[in-house]
Amino acid sequence: MKNYGASATGVEAILQTNNTYITMHNSISSIGDIASGDTANNAADPFIIEAASGTPQGTIADFTIIANSVGGYSDTSYFSICIGKYHYLVWDPSPDHSSGPVINSTLQSLGYNGVYSQTLPTTELDKYIAIFVSVGIYADNYTIQSGSVESNALINFLNNGGRMYLEGGDIWYYDPLYGGYDFGALFGINATSDGTGDLNSVLGQSGTFTNGMTFSYSGENSYIDHISPQGSASLIFRNSSPGYDCGVAYDAGTHRTVGTSFEFAGLVDGSPPSTKEALANSIMQFFGISVGVKEEQIGGLNLPKFYSLSQNYPNPFSEKTIFKYALPKASHVNISLYDVTGRCIKRLVNTNQEPGYYTLKISGTELKTGIYFIRLNSRDFSISRKCMVIK
Repeated sequence: MKNYGASATGVEAILQTNNTYITMHNSISSIGDIASGDTANNAADPFIIEAASGTPQGTIADFTIIANSVGGYSDTSYFSICIGKYHYLVWDPSPDHSSGPVINSTLQSLGYNGVYSQTLPTTELDKYIAIFVSVGIYADNYTIQSGSVESNALINFLNNGGRMYLEGGDIWYYDPLYGGYDFGALFGINATSDGTGDLNSVLGQSGTFTNGMTFSYSGENSYIDHISPQGSASLIFRNSSPGYDCGVAYDAGTHRTVGTSFEFAGLVDGSPPSTKEALANSIMQFFGISVGVKEEQIGGLNLPKFYSLSQNYPNPFSEKTIFKYALPKASHVNISLYDVTGRCIKRLVNTNQEPGYYTLKISGTELKTGIYFIRLNSRDFSISRKCMVIK
């Protein structure tokens, strides 16, 4: 919160809601002193709330925060939270609807919970953590017009911390020349050419979540835009011959995106990790969304197909909590605990491990009340989970 008035001392914030699904475990938070023009937060004394297990998915809960300071100064603000967000929305406005249903069925097969729609619910996007958009390949393509209700809704979704996958042959280069919205800056993409019908084999890139993936392409293949990463974005796919970039991932800090100039449905499954399931799960992991681990039978053993790090349980915790993680192959694993400032508190794992399932216990007895992050890093995978310690 920011203090736009005179210096305030002993600021205390009170969180209120009339939503019957919400239980308040800590609704009063000590903020401290805030000088005029300064900002402060309640990381040292966070609100702790819990939604009932029976809360309908997509429920919008309205909250009020009342900030009081010594001397009688008071201010009130309002915000809303969507409880039980869907993992994803697939918006499929392309005329032939060739790729959207495949994206949806693949995500569902992995255990993700979402909605498929051929129209964009522009006023309800806060119900979804991620949006997958398939606008198609010429001549069966759809243009998201600049200034349209659709483009404005997607822009707002990303600017509010959303995750988005966007595919299309003309969406990056051609469409912005003729009234389409230019998503390049939001996706870390520099569109360099309108391209032709020469998409061949789509190659994953080392050092990214597509490392080791190689797909032949059998989908629609006309005017495939050439796109390259700009700024801190990463190249994740490149056409084999002729060589050009066709897939980019971008962690902007405030939002995350994946953009391709080919259709997901056109990728031909090969040997793992070159499967649409593995790619869809990797995109969701990049988006910070996980539903656990899918297994496959190998040599009589149930081994995970994907890297995974579960949310800890219980959360919040005081004495101990448990994380579970999975490795699909032998990996050097580094798992560390960080505080809210990014300082490493403790190295938990730093060794080579065989493929399989692992359980990690963390003691909270030596930790102060507050928010922490556990981060798993390996050569091919990286993910973080947020946890909370209460005393």
